[in-house]
Amino acid sequence: MLVPYVIAYVTIDGDTGATAGALRGLEAAFHSAGLPVVHAVDTALAAGEASASASELDLELLDAGGVQTLGPAEMAVALATGGAFDATPLDAILRGLSVHTVVVGGPLPSPRVSASVTGAELRGYRVLLATDELAVTLGAFLRAA
Repeated sequence: MLVPYVIAYVTIDGDTGATAGALRGLEAAFHSAGLPVVHAVDTALAAGEASASASELDLELLDAGGVQTLGPAEMAVALATGGAFDATPLDAILRGLSVHTVVVGGPLPSPRVSASVTGAELRGYRVLLATDELAVTLGAFLRAA
């Protein structure tokens, strides 16, 4: 019997930096394919932003350790200290969705992205780091599927 192969995209600290455009395209490809997207949000940083995406967030819920549903197969968790798997419900969310592979995207270089990749690997996930090249290639693959 084959086990379902499910992949999710985890964003760290929003879409800033040089890879922002490619990462937004990858996120859109995950959405169009109906695959899960989880945003690990630095709530202190989001509280200071005036962007539309920051205003959608329930920072009080996230700071209390809750999970905010943002849309079909899209949610947000608060990024505490370290990586997205440290002191967050991210692992439980991904296991509940039967995720085996995690694509981690965020500004590079970033200690939080590195810690998130390591945290995913330590928990037994297959991990892909969303570089510009991977974002473009995987995004094209997902849109064609």
